[in-house]
Amino acid sequence: MTMKKILNEQGESLEEFLQKYDSSHYEKASQTADCLVFTVDQGKLKVLLIQRRNHPFIHDWAMPGGFMNIDEDLDDAALRELQEETSLFENIYFEQLYTFSKVDRDPRTRIITTVYLTMVPPSSIPLTMANDDALNATWFDIRKEVKTVDDQKRISTLILEHDSISIRYEICDKVKENYIQTNSTLLTETKLAGDHYKAINRAMDYLQDRVMSDGLLFHLLPPKFSLKAAQLAYEAVLNKKVDTPNFRRDMRKYVTDIHHFELQRGRRVKLYQYNPLTKWGRNLK
Repeated sequence: MTMKKILNEQGESLEEFLQKYDSSHYEKASQTADCLVFTVDQGKLKVLLIQRRNHPFIHDWAMPGGFMNIDEDLDDAALRELQEETSLFENIYFEQLYTFSKVDRDPRTRIITTVYLTMVPPSSIPLTMANDDALNATWFDIRKEVKTVDDQKRISTLILEHDSISIRYEICDKVKENYIQTNSTLLTETKLAGDHYKAINRAMDYLQDRVMSDGLLFHLLPPKFSLKAAQLAYEAVLNKKVDTPNFRRDMRKYVTDIHHFELQRGRRVKLYQYNPLTKWGRNLK
């Protein structure tokens, strides 16, 4: 069956339209992809940052990332840049978090970046190595401490620490009409590159809100884990202690008993695996 060609108001087919189309009539923005990589190790939530080797924001700490090539899609660009700058390429979970497009966010040119929430198990920590544009690649302890909360405003402190390096921002979120306006104050001499604090702040809120309901917690753990390890990871994300019996009861909705034990400090510890189908099964009942 022959499909009838659809013509536009000028009587052109798609092929004829494309032959005349001139993309130079429109200014183009550059597109980058950045990865916010989280893991949990020894009961602490960690985020992977690279120290920039060159201008702009030289020597500032930043998310791993870079420019998308013309022949690749955004997901591929994010994974390629992550591997090039940190050597990580296995056991990676990632999803698009947010796109930042403020006109003056980068002094080089108009750059739009899409940030990926990325999670790896703690076994990835020793595999991390700075390459390419990264002077260093370092895992920072990270937490967000909420100081003031009411119906219209929330003030919190975003804290990143590694050895003697400390980066702190005071974040003020205010309700303005139908959206949230965020302002920040840098509290330390060391800072994050450009608007990267905004991405980290948003990622922390997203991770804390959905760590259990969307199964994000389990991407921070090894494939086989104990309930104690899961609780330590959960508490690290939320930056607070939780009731152990209640947590273990809730956890059984998400995990499968694999009938496997592991010796830890001379004790047999039962291991579990995440079963994403349990969540969908509950929703279908």
